[in-house]
Amino acid sequence: MRRIGCTLLVVIMLIVASRPAAAQAQIEITATEVSYTFGGQVSFRVDIACDFPIETVEVFFQSAGSAATYNGYAQSTSPGSFTLAYDLTRQQPLRPFSTVNYWFRITPLGQDTFISPEYSFFYEDNRFDWQSRSEANFTALWYDGDAAVGQMALDTAKAGLTQKIATLLPQSKPPPVRIYIYASSAEMQSALRLAGLTWVAGHADTDIGVIVVSLPAGPDQYAEAQRQIPHELMHIFLHQMVGARYPNLPTWLNEGLASLAELSPNPDYERILAAAVEKEQLMSIASLCQSFPTDSSVFLAYAEAAYFTRYLHGRFGAQGLQELILRYADGMDCEQGSLAALGVPLSQLQADWQDETFGRTSALTALGELLPWAVLMGLVLAAPLGLTLLPRTRRKNNPTTARAATKG
Repeated sequence: MRRIGCTLLVVIMLIVASRPAAAQAQIEITATEVSYTFGGQVSFRVDIACDFPIETVEVFFQSAGSAATYNGYAQSTSPGSFTLAYDLTRQQPLRPFSTVNYWFRITPLGQDTFISPEYSFFYEDNRFDWQSRSEANFTALWYDGDAAVGQMALDTAKAGLTQKIATLLPQSKPPPVRIYIYASSAEMQSALRLAGLTWVAGHADTDIGVIVVSLPAGPDQYAEAQRQIPHELMHIFLHQMVGARYPNLPTWLNEGLASLAELSPNPDYERILAAAVEKEQLMSIASLCQSFPTDSSVFLAYAEAAYFTRYLHGRFGAQGLQELILRYADGMDCEQGSLAALGVPLSQLQADWQDETFGRTSALTALGELLPWAVLMGLVLAAPLGLTLLPRTRRKNNPTTARAATKG
């Protein structure tokens, strides 16, 4: 029986081996094309040569630095040509100013699925005709104005790096940075909204090295460049320093360090802080660890972060700030990180800062408020005294009274 079983197995194997192998589909991608309207729609087209009818073509795409992958089935528009139109207004928008990778999964009828190589395109705001200029690792892009606008941005980025950032953070090779310059705040904000983002002023995508700022033409353009560009550049260098741990940094420290990097500090911060001190409306620094307010008090949050971080730099130096960054990046909370890095709890540091920065100012303010009352009180007290002295003065100046007094 065993010999018969073995013989049957050999026969079956010979029969299977003698059958002709099923033909494998030969697939070749002859062309790909991507077109898009920024914030609107992206279209993928692929031309395929295949010796079998194609059942499905699925398109996959993913923005650089994003964990999300999107997909859709392409439709046949002509023999061998397939197109997918993806609506960005109804679906998840693509990450702006980033490289988008895409690939295809092709299934011929009755055949195995074929996965194509990856292709890519760069997704930026194509509503404008961008000019560009590069130096070292910085590239400036703008659409309004001449080459002087781009050169100003490059000079500002280099100055911010050497004069400010290099004095605060340990340096390594600067990462490639692209600086997009919008001609108005409204146009910049519209771009960010189309990308699913909202922001008040500048914006930095730290992991892909992109800065977006608005620098309207006019007398304030240079000062705004010196404020916005180094500010956003600091965010990128902080990310380079701590990598994936960057989200652990408290918001007040992240924004405070960015404010320290500005070549032209915000002139409104001092006024905002003075008004908050006068009204006793300063926020606790601990309340600014996770996020900033979304209402008008956000400006006070930025002002406090800037001045508090400046105080820490003056007291503990760049080394103290670097140690604070690392402790927070490791995941320590606001109180623990401050205590571990600087030896002082965050709440005590805020008390010290307020006492040193606003103590004398508050006293002078209180004195100024009391001064009118002090003057009025002086006048009230001086009036009876004046009435008491007045008769004596009159008697002294009366000749008759004087002679009578002499005769007496």
